[in-house]
Amino acid sequence: MIQRPRQTFWGRFYNSNVFIILLSIFLIFSLFKVGKELVKRHTINQEINDLNKQLTAVSQEKDKLKDLISYLETDKYVEEQARSQLNLSKPGEKRIDLTTDQENQLATTQNGEEDLANWRKWFNYFFAENL
Repeated sequence: MIQRPRQTFWGRFYNSNVFIILLSIFLIFSLFKVGKELVKRHTINQEINDLNKQLTAVSQEKDKLKDLISYLETDKYVEEQARSQLNLSKPGEKRIDLTTDQENQLATTQNGEEDLANWRKWFNYFFAENL
């Protein structure tokens, strides 16, 4: 008879079903943890992309505001505001206001001229004002 060498405790343990079951449990646990980390990494990458998009939008808004500030500091803007809000004009320049505002409309309706026929308005314009 051939004698087989006797296996040690660890040799028998490695060849047993208990070791395979423990190794399978460890493998499943490891795969679970790796999957969890991959999901976490994916969500973090999405947040980074969203923040980069927000950063781009904010930097574009910042550039627009810088352009607006530089425009507001120019003499052209100051002149436009002086003309429109303060009704100022350059020396030798005549100003004509063709806009109709509510005050002028209220004044004409209070005088009753708007209810008159067009021919009556012309008549009053040429003849009634001269009297």
